[in-house]
Amino acid sequence: MHRPGRLVISALTTAGLLFLPAVPASALTTYDVTVGQFLAGAPAESQRFLPGRIDVHQGDTLHFASEGFHTATLLPVGQAPQSWYDDVAIIGSSDPFSLVQPDPDDGPGAFKFGNLALNASDPACGAPEQPACAFDGTGDPVGGVLNSGAAFFAPLDLAVDVGVPAGSSFWVICVVHGPDMSMRVDVVGNASPASDPADLAATNAAQIEQDTDSAAALHEKMSGKQSSHTTPDGKVVWDAWAGVDNAHLALFGFYPQRLRIAKGDTVRWHFDSLIFEDHTVTLPLDTAREIAGGGGPVCDPDGDAGAGPDVPPELAEPPFCNDPTQLEFELDDRFITPQGNGVFRGGDLESSGALGRHAAFGNDAYSLRFRTTSPRTGFKYLCLIHPFMRGRVVVG
Repeated sequence: MHRPGRLVISALTTAGLLFLPAVPASALTTYDVTVGQFLAGAPAESQRFLPGRIDVHQGDTLHFASEGFHTATLLPVGQAPQSWYDDVAIIGSSDPFSLVQPDPDDGPGAFKFGNLALNASDPACGAPEQPACAFDGTGDPVGGVLNSGAAFFAPLDLAVDVGVPAGSSFWVICVVHGPDMSMRVDVVGNASPASDPADLAATNAAQIEQDTDSAAALHEKMSGKQSSHTTPDGKVVWDAWAGVDNAHLALFGFYPQRLRIAKGDTVRWHFDSLIFEDHTVTLPLDTAREIAGGGGPVCDPDGDAGAGPDVPPELAEPPFCNDPTQLEFELDDRFITPQGNGVFRGGDLESSGALGRHAAFGNDAYSLRFRTTSPRTGFKYLCLIHPFMRGRVVVG
């Protein structure tokens, strides 16, 4: 997801998270965990926790860091990533940890970011110059979660002291990118060796090298890909791709980036390779920019159940509302849902809506017919979620 701003309030203040006292400083090892990593040589990001699996001792510290739009979300012992996500974090639903939720008091097509997914479970711990957050792995699938929140104004930086008993395991996932972006933490007894940081660093470097090579090869392959077919009634349909993922990385690009077609032809963008990222195809460019920059923080005094209107932020900075529980971070009403009628005439809004493996509207292909000759530079479009992703269709 594109970074719209940072919310640093906690939506779990009264949700019953159980924290242990800080562990003794005598122990112990601090392990650095990188959450995602942008890759050289292609518009791509590795969608891994590095390391993806680690053995620690009770009392060790996990230090999560990221330059991307991710979370480090620690699940209670016994919660597996896929089942936890399916139960409490489906995007587009009202699930408590859904990243994007309906905003029912603003209308049927309105959506907002979910506060539990977006915000830190406890903003008073884990950041630099604060004590590490303590995590014992207990609690239910909502109240037992320790979440970094998604970083906006600053990189993700969270330190967690592991208080989970020896012999137990737990998972850490990125709520933004779904259960396939996860790491496993095994807590071993003091008589057993924990992971060696030097060995982990070597493994991480090898995986990034692998992802870098894979991304470059996939980018080159997709950049040169051109395919089309003619329907039984004589219509020409061109294939295009809105982003491409593989098992460990995501490419941020439209393929082909520039497509030349004839007036009356159709372009069919594919989303079925997406594993981690959701994307949109939205045009014309000026309207797409407006939508991508819309929304933002508001205060909702009577909540989703009330009929009263949202009001502008009362504070210039987080938490934006005098009562932080009233905060909503809204999306433009045209951001998530499909727009238009599937025929582009040069200036009308046409959008696929947000599509991908975890998107509210699925990952089916999106088709758009071009009925008007374009300017020489083509009809430009972008992804609302990642506005730096641009493409163009030249219609002759």
